[in-house]
Amino acid sequence: MPYDSFLLDPLLLFLTGLGVSWLLARQPVRVRPAVMQGTVVVTLIVYWGTSVSLYFDLAWTRWLWEMCGAETGRDWMLNSGIFHFDYRHPGWPTHLISLLIFTTYPFWLLAGLALGWPRLRQGEALGPARWCGQKLRQEVWYGTATDAQSGDGLWLHAETVAPPDAAPYVHGWAAFFPVDAAPVLSRFGPEPVVPGAAWVAGGGTALTASSWQGETPRIHWNLQQNLRTPPLLPFARWLWEMEALPGAMVVLDPRAAWQGALVVDGAPRPFAGSAGLARIYGHGSAERWAWLHADLGDGAVLEVVAAVSTRPGLNRLRPLPFVQLRWQGEDWPRFPSLAALGAFHCTPQLPGWTLSGQVGRRRLHVAVALPPELCVVVDYRDPDGRAAVCTNSARADVTVRLEERRGGAWQIVKNWQVLATGHAEVGLRPGPSLAAPAKNP
Repeated sequence: MPYDSFLLDPLLLFLTGLGVSWLLARQPVRVRPAVMQGTVVVTLIVYWGTSVSLYFDLAWTRWLWEMCGAETGRDWMLNSGIFHFDYRHPGWPTHLISLLIFTTYPFWLLAGLALGWPRLRQGEALGPARWCGQKLRQEVWYGTATDAQSGDGLWLHAETVAPPDAAPYVHGWAAFFPVDAAPVLSRFGPEPVVPGAAWVAGGGTALTASSWQGETPRIHWNLQQNLRTPPLLPFARWLWEMEALPGAMVVLDPRAAWQGALVVDGAPRPFAGSAGLARIYGHGSAERWAWLHADLGDGAVLEVVAAVSTRPGLNRLRPLPFVQLRWQGEDWPRFPSLAALGAFHCTPQLPGWTLSGQVGRRRLHVAVALPPELCVVVDYRDPDGRAAVCTNSARADVTVRLEERRGGAWQIVKNWQVLATGHAEVGLRPGPSLAAPAKNP
């Protein structure tokens, strides 16, 4: 009976990933990362330890290769009882190919993890808090929308921050972007975290799957929220669930319905529009980043996050753009995490930025303009105290061009122009670390 070989290992690793995903999808959100990380580590140790030992004919594996009817462990790894490669005196090409096969083991396991998660029809399952007491964590919920009647923009942002040597706190802000006046930015918190059924609560704000209520000194809001379209996942679901990166983002609903009342500087302003509702979880903000949420009309939407990590070594890489375009019922590219490694290019900068790239037979060009008079500038802190500053607007101009290669030539299949209703920002690092944010005046 075969137990281990180069022929079987990829399939067994893939099936292991499928099974683990199926089981974890049915477990509480807060236990998934640790279980998932532990499963990946243990599985790879077992497979690498056994397979490498077989390849080098270590004595402890004799029972295994004899059970499989092979002459040696290397015979079993190379030939699987089917082939007839020279296992007694293999040359360097055989060793090199074997080494390359060993390096693919994580890919097969992670491929099973990625494909094993059930497809989400609503992002409500991604909304509840993941943070469970760890230090140096930052958990963010944000939504950005344009009122369908007036064209006014709204950006709501709430986050839980857990510093290394202080009590965790909730803080955030609301920004209102009227079509006839300068933007208004107003903060709430920091306040203690309030446990309960809400996804995030504290400092006068409470967010659930069906509503978002909150207040700051200048802006009060009471919005009903309806999650009606499937989530967008610029980062692969397994990356989000495993918490394998310093930070990751998911869009719970790119076209959530917001409807309710705003009060801005004492003046009531009814609000109703489609909102991009998203989340971030990790250790803090990126070193620098660009972000875009563009409702392109007729159900089409574009989400872009291009970021450079703060981690040593990773902070020397170019920005990695994670892109998801939903158009005609399709999310493209199909594997955005892989496409981010080299398919797209983007440089976060002000007063605007561009993105371009190709995946398969499609090519995308995006240009974003952030007029300074239509932006707000927000400074905030990572859990470790480092300062971050983002320049954000809910009235950005966005042009998007999608091309396809047909008959050996590139042809434009769709042009979109989003004028003064795009939601975009650029984040940079301003300088020295600062303490936790002060309360609002």
